[in-house]
Amino acid sequence: MQATVAASLISALLDYLQTQGLKRSTLLQQAGLDSAALALPQRSIEAVHYERLLAAGIAHLHNPLLGLEFGTTAQPERWGRLGFLLRHSATLGEALSYQARFAHLVNSIGEGRFVERSDDVAIEWHSADVVMPAVIEEAFAAWLCFARWASGRNESPQCVEFSHRAQGDPAIYREFFQCDVRFSCTTSQLCFDPGLLELPLHGADAQLTAYVSAEFDQKARRAPSLETLRQLQAWLLATLCAPPPTLTDAAEALQINDRTLQHRLQTQNTTFRQSLDNARHTLALRLLADAGLSIGDISHRLGFSEQSAFQRAFKRWTGVTPLVWRRMRYQRTGLLNE
Repeated sequence: MQATVAASLISALLDYLQTQGLKRSTLLQQAGLDSAALALPQRSIEAVHYERLLAAGIAHLHNPLLGLEFGTTAQPERWGRLGFLLRHSATLGEALSYQARFAHLVNSIGEGRFVERSDDVAIEWHSADVVMPAVIEEAFAAWLCFARWASGRNESPQCVEFSHRAQGDPAIYREFFQCDVRFSCTTSQLCFDPGLLELPLHGADAQLTAYVSAEFDQKARRAPSLETLRQLQAWLLATLCAPPPTLTDAAEALQINDRTLQHRLQTQNTTFRQSLDNARHTLALRLLADAGLSIGDISHRLGFSEQSAFQRAFKRWTGVTPLVWRRMRYQRTGLLNE
């Protein structure tokens, strides 16, 4: 699964870097981003663009502590809809529990797991892939800033541990976190007194949190089925041939059973047959762009038993036959002169 972050986080970083004197258009280019992709705050963007943006900022500003400094400017809006839920929680403990349950639905580059132990509680950083230190430092600074802002108290952790080396003067870390900060540890974590979980938050609204948490619960239930649908589409596009794959073939490839696959597709209001049809449509358009492939070649590649069956399906998808669509495309691109 590709790690992602919310467009709202990338937009916040772009805004911050602009305040540091950097040009937005240059940053977007170096991050491989189009400003239109950031128009919807809740949209998921591949995390590699976020890391590129951080790396560009660090390089231009000659500031290896950019992640930490960006984290200290955090506002709830940075986490989109999740930030709205956190700011209206009743206590810091409730906010942390929501963050642990739902953060992966907003930013999957890494997660803060809430761990209660005998003598303290901790937020541990976990990620499937190795991420740059600036990503972790931004997250830790943002979490602490949120806790201080939402509670109205300048509380501090008992200690902070990072699995990476210090990116700058360790005294800067200690000044912000106001506690012992250790580096090159086994894991990255914020450790604090369990009593802080009872801190009331000044924006508490039980009715709002009930409504928004129910919304996130629904998203969480749908998340596995959405990911399965994406995986199925990618697999179908890569494996379509004659004879066409079956639901059992797909379930085996995705390492789930037939019934689970059917149920997850049903949750997304679709079926295996519809998914196969969609994949054939997508691949047909790609293959028709290759002038070296005949209509018969494409029909076979898509797993149709007869060319006429492909032609009927294509006309259902587009309203025209494959040959007409190909000729229309060539005319539009100037590849064919009539």
